[in-house]
Amino acid sequence: TCALPIFEFYCAPCHGIDGRGRGPVAVALKDLPSDLTKLSTRNGGTFPKARVEAFVTSGRTDARAHGTSDMPIWGPTFRSLEPSDALVRTRIANVVEYIETIQVK
Repeated sequence: TCALPIFEFYCAPCHGIDGRGRGPVAVALKDLPSDLTKLSTRNGGTFPKARVEAFVTSGRTDARAHGTSDMPIWGPTFRSLEPSDALVRTRIANVVEYIETIQVK
């Protein structure tokens, strides 16, 4: 699994391919999606990898760096597509790693 295609398919419709929260679906949402490029900035300059991973996996509501909890929770979605927990973890890790690469400095 490659991170960019996974991000493009699952995240970019809302967050935009650049991760700034302006994807084509964003205008139809009640609240605009978070700008994923500023997660490190909002966390004192350190990418909150564990929080982002937890939010993507299970929708933890305390992951305020991401924004509201209205985002789909991808852990169950990936599990429904893959019989292997290892593949599910790999997909999630790839998305999180991609988000880390788009952080503004």
